[in-house]
Amino acid sequence: MQDPYQAQAPDPAWEMEEWADESSAAPPAAYGPSLPIILFSAAAGVSGGVIGLFIGLRWLAWGIELSAGVATLGLLFSLGVSGAVLSAVTRSRAAPINILFSCGVIVLAVGFLGLCLLVGAIIGVVAVQW
Repeated sequence: MQDPYQAQAPDPAWEMEEWADESSAAPPAAYGPSLPIILFSAAAGVSGGVIGLFIGLRWLAWGIELSAGVATLGLLFSLGVSGAVLSAVTRSRAAPINILFSCGVIVLAVGFLGLCLLVGAIIGVVAVQW
């Protein structure tokens, strides 16, 4: 007679069923950020901001202040939705990281644009004065 409190070895047939279900499933989801998702989300965010600015200025005939607010909401909404949808489609578990990096790409692009405009303006002023 076997002791009921003693640990028993698991049934090999049950283990094989468990592993068979996992092997037929899709590959495990990625945990790291994905560059295509980040870049596409950043592009979708910028396009959403441009469309929001156009809607605010032309269709609604609002001033630039309110139109900039609509543009910001359009940017954030389209960036978030595209990042979340693409992360879900690719089964990536890094949706917040992808969205955060997309925001970082946009901030870096705007900063680089500002730096280029500033340097170009300074060079233009110096060239005219010379």
